[in-house]
Amino acid sequence: MRSSLDLTPASSPEDPEDAERSADSTPTGSQAAWSLRTRRIIFATLVLATVAALGSAFWTVLAVDGWTIPEFVMLGCFLISAPWIVIGFWNALVGFSILRFAPDPMRVVAPCIADTPADSPIDARVAVVMCVRHEDPARVVRRLDAVTRSLDATGWGGRFDVFVLSDSQKPDAVAEEEATISRWRESLARPERVTYRRRTSNEGFKAGNIRDFVLDQGAAYDVMITLDADSVMSGEAILRLVRVMQANPKLGILQSLVVGLPARTIFARAFQFGMRASMRSYTMGAAWWAGDNGPYWGHNAAIRIAAFRDHCRLPTVPGGAPLGGAVLSHDLFEAVLMRKGGYEVRVLPEEGGSWEDNPASLPEFLRRNLRWCQGNMQYLRLIGSPGLPFLGRVNLMIAILMYAGAPAWIVFMVAGAAQAWDPPVVIGGGGDDPFPWTLSTALVVMMMLVLFAPKIMGYLDVLLQPAESRRYGGQGVFAAGVAAEVTFGMLFAPIVSFSVTAFLLQLFVLRKPLGWEAQDRDGRRVRWSEAMRLLWPATLFGVALAVSLWLTAPDVLPWAAPVLIAYIFAAPFTVMTSIDAPDADAPRFRLVAIPEEMDTPVEVRAVSAGPEDAAGAGYAPPMSPFRFDAEPKRAAYSAAAE
Repeated sequence: MRSSLDLTPASSPEDPEDAERSADSTPTGSQAAWSLRTRRIIFATLVLATVAALGSAFWTVLAVDGWTIPEFVMLGCFLISAPWIVIGFWNALVGFSILRFAPDPMRVVAPCIADTPADSPIDARVAVVMCVRHEDPARVVRRLDAVTRSLDATGWGGRFDVFVLSDSQKPDAVAEEEATISRWRESLARPERVTYRRRTSNEGFKAGNIRDFVLDQGAAYDVMITLDADSVMSGEAILRLVRVMQANPKLGILQSLVVGLPARTIFARAFQFGMRASMRSYTMGAAWWAGDNGPYWGHNAAIRIAAFRDHCRLPTVPGGAPLGGAVLSHDLFEAVLMRKGGYEVRVLPEEGGSWEDNPASLPEFLRRNLRWCQGNMQYLRLIGSPGLPFLGRVNLMIAILMYAGAPAWIVFMVAGAAQAWDPPVVIGGGGDDPFPWTLSTALVVMMMLVLFAPKIMGYLDVLLQPAESRRYGGQGVFAAGVAAEVTFGMLFAPIVSFSVTAFLLQLFVLRKPLGWEAQDRDGRRVRWSEAMRLLWPATLFGVALAVSLWLTAPDVLPWAAPVLIAYIFAAPFTVMTSIDAPDADAPRFRLVAIPEEMDTPVEVRAVSAGPEDAAGAGYAPPMSPFRFDAEPKRAAYSAAAE
């Protein structure tokens, strides 16, 4: 009988039928290759046509009365930043259309997932792998304990082993890590299922840690579930991933849709509310055209170990500092290498049982975001690597554009302020054509629509479904949350753009990279001194921009006010959003509530509960501070089986 994870083809390579199937379909044989090619041509045409139309309209507006140097700069910046937001617009619109009008959205974007039986037995040996570095070990254990007990509740826990892969170097942190995990292992009925391993060398950072595990211990397992230190997944969600991997031997990586855990600070709650609403339609649209060339986000995913070992060895980035050396944003490049090796990479674009913590404050978000920015800039040196699939190069370019748009936007504003000083015309001029006010207004409206489309589509998708709205507390509560998040986003986005721009200058001019340290997962109130030290350049930039416009174009100030306010009040915004929300202890009346606050899964309760409410989460401190009761779920599974 053929194993569900057998990677050898069912027929010989010379079999004409097999060769024809390989040529006409994706590696899993579940989707026609010509269909995906058609989708990609359509999507590329839509993106390029939209960028061309917007660029042409902006050209027409700027060309009145001739061209100045600031206007040329503005046009160039516009064309650099437009592709990223236009891709987001079409991803969201396509995804929204599929979610609203397709009878079976999953079959449209990922037939191999739709065709997988929901109750097939688990034949694979699976390793649950978490990488840590200077993390709170009690926090790590709480998450892993929730995952293992949730897996046990499904009845398939015996197929899973847990590996804690440490890169910690500080002696105190290492001692606490070892002691905490040792106590947890002793509390388990099967302590041998948990392995703790620490590297003395941090070569390759997290990716190197995973690589060492795959080479040293991976041969005993078919699939690994990768987790970050702030991740948690339900047993059902993990089984879904494993079943799809079993049913599709040429599926190399299956990425789950990761959403935020309930949070307390104003920043984390508003940020994850906006992300949660926009991710589903955006990811569904991206999956429609990316298909078997999907993303890997580094955690909460299932990976076929043998394929990963054979095809996903990361290169050393050529050149010197700051971009040379180990690949930092390893996940997307590993996805490209997996597809190069002949395996599919897919995303499961639906919510369900896959969570992570979001940064609790703006400084923590910026640290994480700039680390990603540095990693994505390394793709400039990797995108030309020989043998990469074309769509893989496209995905790498999109990742670069995600951060390249920030400095383009900042320079655009500087050029706009310079234009207000009435610089001399260098080309054209002398005509008497009237200014195209109608076109200019339409362009502004279209740019706002394109920019905010992912959130608009996500919010509409929730509001148009009463059952989905109820998960957020009802349409009224959700609409109020949307208003609050929009206000938050208008203050948040300009600060992020400025920080990315400043960092890219530091990276390419001063050649100063970031380090690799653990995040502050739990959050703390940001001090005024820290906020000012971090954000005084943004504040100064906002003041200078406001003064320039006040002196030269005061009529523009009302239009520029949202951005100017974001810069000038960046420090107060940072301090105020780092505190706990006033109603953080009243879940059903929270302004930006997420579904897990209305109906909390047992896994979320297990990782969120503190000592004071451990009993409510099913903990039993006298036996083990990390235990939660899986009996209700196990009983439910037994009843369903009967």
